[in-house]
Amino acid sequence: MMRISLLLPLVALAAACSKSELEQPLCAFDGNGRIVMQSGNAEAACVEPAPIPAGAKQEQSGRLTIIEAPLPPPFSGLTGQWPPDPVNDKPVFTRPAVPPELSYYVRAFPQPAEPAGDVLSMGSEHTIVLRNGCFFLDRAGTDDPLVLFPYSTALVVDEEGYLAFESRYELNTMGNVRVGLTAQTGWYGEPSDPDPALAEACGNHKVVSVTTVSNPFASPERFNPALGRYGERSGATEKQIVKRANKCAVEQAQREADRRLRDPDLDPIDCNRFWAF
Repeated sequence: MMRISLLLPLVALAAACSKSELEQPLCAFDGNGRIVMQSGNAEAACVEPAPIPAGAKQEQSGRLTIIEAPLPPPFSGLTGQWPPDPVNDKPVFTRPAVPPELSYYVRAFPQPAEPAGDVLSMGSEHTIVLRNGCFFLDRAGTDDPLVLFPYSTALVVDEEGYLAFESRYELNTMGNVRVGLTAQTGWYGEPSDPDPALAEACGNHKVVSVTTVSNPFASPERFNPALGRYGERSGATEKQIVKRANKCAVEQAQREADRRLRDPDLDPIDCNRFWAF
């Protein structure tokens, strides 16, 4: 049976820090979600939380809610090459799944206790959202399941300050994908009952496991042939192709969020003229 680890703040801290760092505990929350610091002249002897990520709402509990995020323009040019294949027989993990400074904001980040073998990395796309510190697969209806993440996935804050999923591997080929954006989730299992610790942290919701949480545009170079064909058909320059494709991708992502959260009757935006394969 696959062992599952539920990364709550203290567990995340233990996985993330060295022996010397373990002497510095996480700051505690009071009943209103405020951090309890040491008083007097002494500095707070605890790991303080990171700034609240962009676009996040902090609940009274101190945890975060993120249900959507803007898509950063995915294309920069048409001359890039595919990233190299990993060369390590045994993956090297360079980051904790939940850094201590982010663990304040999530109730649980469930994932297997050990890496899995080869998995199907493509096959489905879903939006993963954060609601009051718990991660859900946002689907039609009101009974969204919790997410069991693959061991290779970690939480980070990207360059623009948004909370995102990233690979824990030394060689990151999955790219960042922000919480609240559509991600490639690979093959996911049938909903199952939650582990007791997860149910205690996030409620008695069903759980689905995913095999990856990766950015559909992680390797934009794979779109280059189609973008080039668009340029041949339209007579657009490379700069115009990139600008138009980025504009369509960003607008498409926003329309998907609007359809998911506000008005399902809105017409979707079709960008296949740029990257149909």
